[in-house]
Amino acid sequence: MLLLKWVSLSDIPAQGQRFSFQDDPKWLLLWERFALDCHVIKSLVTSLEVTPRQEGVYFRGTIMGEVSLSCSRCLEPGTVNISYDIDVYELYAEDAQKLPRERPLKEENGKWWFSPEQLAWEHFILALPDKPLCAETCLGLCPGCGGNRNFGQCACSQETLDPRLAMLRNLKINR
Repeated sequence: MLLLKWVSLSDIPAQGQRFSFQDDPKWLLLWERFALDCHVIKSLVTSLEVTPRQEGVYFRGTIMGEVSLSCSRCLEPGTVNISYDIDVYELYAEDAQKLPRERPLKEENGKWWFSPEQLAWEHFILALPDKPLCAETCLGLCPGCGGNRNFGQCACSQETLDPRLAMLRNLKINR
């Protein structure tokens, strides 16, 4: 991931440490890098509590804010409220070389580090809806002409029957 700022876990006291950050320009760079058509409406605020343990690190916190995403039905911008809880335990690995590269923990020279930005990015992606909508009642685009049906009816024929199934149109089943 880009923009990584790594924090040494040995600098964090045993009772844990709180982090809070709000950096819209970094989010914009990440969205651009990963081609995510997303815009800030209300700044994303990440609060994170990091507690080192014997065999790993416990991360707990939240990501809150509002973003604009394209509607999956009509492609118009829609508001997505982000309110996501982070509650994850990351284990230290015996062989750090076998770890995935995109992980919020890394080991260098016998010291463990973590990236709050990497963790926030992972959980932001998890917080996004699978199919964002501009409104629950969105009618989407007309499959015939591509017009937005939220703005009015189009002149397309309402009956769109697959011609391959035309022979079944008058089929009667006796019970």
